[in-house]
Amino acid sequence: MQESVLSNVVLPLAIITIMVALGMTLTVADFKRVFTQRKQVLIGLFCQLVLLPILGFLVAGAFALPAVYAISIVLLAAAPGGATSNLIVHAADGDRALSVTLTAISNMLAWFTIPFLLGIAYTTYGSGALDIDFPVADTMIQVAALTVIPVIIGMAIRNWKPDFAEKSKRFSRIFATIFLFLVILALVIQNWDVIVNDGPRFAPAFIVLNIAALVVGYVVPKLAKINEVQTVTIAIETGIQNSTVAITVALTILNNNEMAVIPGLYAIWMYVTGFALAFWMARRNPTASLEQTAA
Repeated sequence: MQESVLSNVVLPLAIITIMVALGMTLTVADFKRVFTQRKQVLIGLFCQLVLLPILGFLVAGAFALPAVYAISIVLLAAAPGGATSNLIVHAADGDRALSVTLTAISNMLAWFTIPFLLGIAYTTYGSGALDIDFPVADTMIQVAALTVIPVIIGMAIRNWKPDFAEKSKRFSRIFATIFLFLVILALVIQNWDVIVNDGPRFAPAFIVLNIAALVVGYVVPKLAKINEVQTVTIAIETGIQNSTVAITVALTILNNNEMAVIPGLYAIWMYVTGFALAFWMARRNPTASLEQTAA
């Protein structure tokens, strides 16, 4: 299969399918929760949509990465939450409803946040090898087509055929996992020389970004006196990003194979820290429940 077919046809169709599946897990109530749990949701979104991108720019600058990797780090930080963070929150016995709400809102805002942050990144780190005149408007439309619209379609399917949506959960998770593995495998094979030569330089950057995001996502709600269960939930949502969206944007919209390498390798790393945090949380407070710790 030619790379153009993979990036222009297969990958967009796959991410649309995954986002439709995500939409089928959502209801209007998930968005209404921003009014019933305003403090928790707003702090979670602040960590995910404001502090995480700031960390992305700080990490890219601190490691003095080449332009393509610096922008890739920002792209990763700009990516919304996804099914992986929901799964890890479930394993950690966190606030599942809050996790789904943060994932839903971050995905619905991705059409704006990703192009906006990428525009700044291209202006900050762009060089002769990269197009500095970043097409913000076109990117907003394309990201919306990959994220917002499929999520809305998925929600409509759930409302129309709730039984079908419920039965599709297992299949969609298996599909997403297998597809992401295949994409990462293809990226590693295609960019093996880049990984071997530049890996020691850019790998510490996304590892530091991930750990720093988890720490910030934990400390900020803790200082805001949010209960432990919801604090851990926000930490996971802040530290675990939807790398599939980042990979799709890099390959399909930015047409830059090299820029997809960091999100691809990060997709493997995030399982290490994410489930380590979930295991720690479960061991630390195995009898925790939302009813016992609700604020």
